[in-house]
Amino acid sequence: MKIISAISLALTAALGLATTVQAAELPATPHTWSMYAMTPGHNAWHASGFPAVSWHYDAPGAAEANASKLLNRTMIRDLVGFPIGVAVVDDTVYATNDDGYLYAVDARTGTLRWRFHAFNQLMGTPIVATLGGRTLVFVGAGNSVFAYSHAVNFAQPGARVIRGNGVSVVFAVDAATGEQVWVYPTRGEDMPTPVFYKGRLLFGNGDGHVYALDAATGKLAWKTSITSFVSMSSATLDAQCGVLVVGGTQPSKIYGLAADNGKLMWSVMPPNIFSSSAGDGTWAIHGATAIGQIETQNSDQAKAGTSSSEELAIDLTSGKIVWSTTLGSGKTPPRNKDAVPTVVDGVIYTGSPVTHREYALDAAHGKLRWQRAMPASMKAAPTVVGNAVIQPTASGELVTLDKRSGKILNSYNRHQGGYGPQNAVVMGQTLFIGSNAGTLRAIPLSKLAVHD
Repeated sequence: MKIISAISLALTAALGLATTVQAAELPATPHTWSMYAMTPGHNAWHASGFPAVSWHYDAPGAAEANASKLLNRTMIRDLVGFPIGVAVVDDTVYATNDDGYLYAVDARTGTLRWRFHAFNQLMGTPIVATLGGRTLVFVGAGNSVFAYSHAVNFAQPGARVIRGNGVSVVFAVDAATGEQVWVYPTRGEDMPTPVFYKGRLLFGNGDGHVYALDAATGKLAWKTSITSFVSMSSATLDAQCGVLVVGGTQPSKIYGLAADNGKLMWSVMPPNIFSSSAGDGTWAIHGATAIGQIETQNSDQAKAGTSSSEELAIDLTSGKIVWSTTLGSGKTPPRNKDAVPTVVDGVIYTGSPVTHREYALDAAHGKLRWQRAMPASMKAAPTVVGNAVIQPTASGELVTLDKRSGKILNSYNRHQGGYGPQNAVVMGQTLFIGSNAGTLRAIPLSKLAVHD
């Protein structure tokens, strides 16, 4: 473990990261993790007294996969990559991997505590909650494969398509031992991150349904058909309104459901929404709106192989589009076409895999505040700490920008793999993130303020 030097303290203070009395009183890490990126606004920052530590943990087989001349970057990612943001609870980092294992790693030392095999790829953030005095970790297993009988249904308007084959299940695992507590099987993949709400797990999945399971037992509480399959659109909850938001594909729509009983409240298909767009992105909550990104395409763009990134705000109670802002256009990305937004103090921070730019927008009206060209594509929700915006990129840079102006303050890259949907998680003075190359890292925040 590294002790923060006087220079490091000065750098973090310059970024507005000085430790406050309130932060010192918070537990070093949370005791529960209830949704993707920890909060409805997706800012995975816990302002505690957790120290600056530095370590890395490589998934078994990662070194061999990265050294192989037979495998390209996409293959390596699908074999050993940490695909999404981690959960950090009670000094333990819980991380899913495309190798089919859930990892529990000591947050201070990087030492493996246990790993659990799920028999298929794991692509969601682990959910952690204590029930009846026992802490459980919840993950969904599945893959992005389509059986031929369902792949051909894409050509038929209105036909139901199921995504995922092999083992598609939700697991509950004992946080202390890594042993299975219960399992719930489904027809389609269970890759998206669930929400923990009132003792239940709520999630959309690859068979065109949204589920609620009793988190203590795994028994079904309710199940609602939405027709669209949900691929990587993790569920987001507004607890005050009791509205659950997910996005789906075939048809490409965004859905709002009553979290208590699963009643479908609304669905919306934005104009010109393109391909799998709605089912790729995860929506943030700000006030009475859900905020997210879609990809759009008109006929001229289709001929040119281009498309546009569009940011939207949807009213949580009615499903009406409150505002929409076109961020820009560019070459159509092959998949995962939308970046996940983070909303802090009424401002949206997001990247775009279409334009390769970072943006700040007013959350009330969608007015653009600033934009900045980035070194590569980005999909993950950025993390806002003080006056800094930390954005992971596909080429492996963690880019630090000034949240007020968008000025790039620093770019940090240890060349241990790029980042796709992996959002950074910050506990006190340390950032945690996993890469497409199978490396899980703890990085002192001071390293993100200067070139190393």
